[in-house]
Amino acid sequence: MPPEIDAGGLAFFLVGLVVFWLVVHLLNRTFSLEKYGINISSIFVKYESRRFKDFLYRTSQKHQKIWKVFSNLSVAVGMGLLFFAFYFLTENLFKFFAPGGQGSPVVPVVPGLTIRLYWLPYFAIAFLVAVITHEFAHGVVAIVEGIRIKSAGLFFALVQPGGFVEPDQKELEAAPTVSKLRVLSAGSSMNLLVGILVFLALSVFFFRTPSGIVVMDVLHNGPLENAGVHRWDVLFAINGTRISSMVDLDAFMANVTPGERLFVATNRGEVVITAARHPSKSGKAIIGITASMPYFKSRADLDVFWDTQFFTTLNWMFILLVNLAVMNMLPIPFLDGDRFLQYFFQRYAKDRLLRMLFNAFSLFLIVANMMLTFGSNMFSF
Repeated sequence: MPPEIDAGGLAFFLVGLVVFWLVVHLLNRTFSLEKYGINISSIFVKYESRRFKDFLYRTSQKHQKIWKVFSNLSVAVGMGLLFFAFYFLTENLFKFFAPGGQGSPVVPVVPGLTIRLYWLPYFAIAFLVAVITHEFAHGVVAIVEGIRIKSAGLFFALVQPGGFVEPDQKELEAAPTVSKLRVLSAGSSMNLLVGILVFLALSVFFFRTPSGIVVMDVLHNGPLENAGVHRWDVLFAINGTRISSMVDLDAFMANVTPGERLFVATNRGEVVITAARHPSKSGKAIIGITASMPYFKSRADLDVFWDTQFFTTLNWMFILLVNLAVMNMLPIPFLDGDRFLQYFFQRYAKDRLLRMLFNAFSLFLIVANMMLTFGSNMFSF
């Protein structure tokens, strides 16, 4: 069954967003937030952090040889990420059209539509880590290259959070081409580096083989909900058969008939349920899981709840860091890849038409992948 839009979650998010902006403007009128470095205009909030800017300058003075090596490698990594983005998105299009194939979903983040509300705290933490490390690398490399930083901080535009490091534009334009390329590729390179470190942390602290499935959503008035099984509970086995993935669950349920009594082993003990009839497939039995994820036990032998919380947070960080590293290097306006390619062509190719073709092809790939994703109903997570 294709995933359904979380209409209630979307409505809740929109109401919360309106309340958020009303509170922001009320606080601004009451306390004059500009004196704290916070500038607010309609649906845009910008926070300039003097401490973060000073931190960039202090960090750039330490281990300059290491930063030089990093910035030089960043140019090669940035170019590699740019072409990998082209490769991934192009191959993904072919997967959508291949017989029996299914491309990976490419979607913007819209709470309640493309992402369930229960993922938002993990997404927010991961996004904050990604933005801070990204802008940190931009700022440090710019300073090492002799380009002053005018301001640095965070912003929030309607629903989109982000960060910024604003170099002196005149100094950036006057800098050698290789310095510009180093600065622009540093953010994505740092995201990729941190993403690799997070992946290593996942590999070290968690067993690689899942030992159950974490319940994320259950069918209302379904067998599991009626038995008291809710979000973050873990299913380990049914009738003594180990269940470590949805594939295992589907294989087991293929031999179950509606009305059959099942003994389900969970992290809170064994529960007894009665298999229900599938709402649209006659004769098929279900237990009422509508969304789940694998359960990976930590090597620290933590409680199930903390295992899932730490794994989910790190997993979202890995996904977001790597995706931001790749997609940010696409030559699309407002992304680093656009100016990276602009400066590259100005210095080495001097072909404006070629750059425009890269821009057009990038936009086509993004739009086509999104349209096919939504057309395939692969948009709710």
